[in-house]
Amino acid sequence: MTEITRAGSNSAEVSATEDQAVAQPEMGCDFLMMSWISLLMGFLVTTVTLAAYHFWLAKPTAGFAVVDLASVVKIKETEFTTLLSRPNVSDEDRKAAYLLVSRIGPTIEHAVDRLQKECGCTIMVKSAVIAGPADDLTPRLKAMLGMSTGTEAQGFGVKP
Repeated sequence: MTEITRAGSNSAEVSATEDQAVAQPEMGCDFLMMSWISLLMGFLVTTVTLAAYHFWLAKPTAGFAVVDLASVVKIKETEFTTLLSRPNVSDEDRKAAYLLVSRIGPTIEHAVDRLQKECGCTIMVKSAVIAGPADDLTPRLKAMLGMSTGTEAQGFGVKP
């Protein structure tokens, strides 16, 4: 760069200004290049971090399953009706039948919780689902509750 002096001519000042103008685009170009490199490196680090999280840390989504609670409750109602409609029903049989009815809600709730932990999925009531590829876990729920398909009243060994 040319040095400007007091006694210097006007051309020296123009020469210094031109040198500064030529030097600034190089600095701007370096700054722009560094900005792009920083942006790309940030994008690369973010992409690698997200990919590592996805493949090593994130649990896969388990999906959905359905349970037909109406059929389970219907089987329990059949058990109750069978116990009370037999001839010569004793007071102990009536107590057992009412105990069965009083525990049906908590028993089903506990079984559905166990089933949800077992499958690792979200369980929905079948009547609330319009359509979809959800697994039907009703047979597994019936097995957990010790039920058959409704032909035999389980738990009391009574056949209709």
